[in-house]
Amino acid sequence: MEPISFTFGIVGLIVFIVTVVSIVKNPNHGGLGKFIWILVAFFLSILGSILWLIFGRGRVPKR
Repeated sequence: MEPISFTFGIVGLIVFIVTVVSIVKNPNHGGLGKFIWILVAFFLSILGSILWLIFGRGRVPKR
């Protein structure tokens, strides 16, 4: 395995894990909605994570 493809694999895995944690912690979606977003993030990889950040999170409250 080439080092560059291994690095992209690790980065993709980390992005997926961060996305799943964000989906699970988000109060704006029910169980089915969260499950569908996790499937989208899994099957579309980085694009799925970007879609979650743009469309899925909903309004983020100011702190």
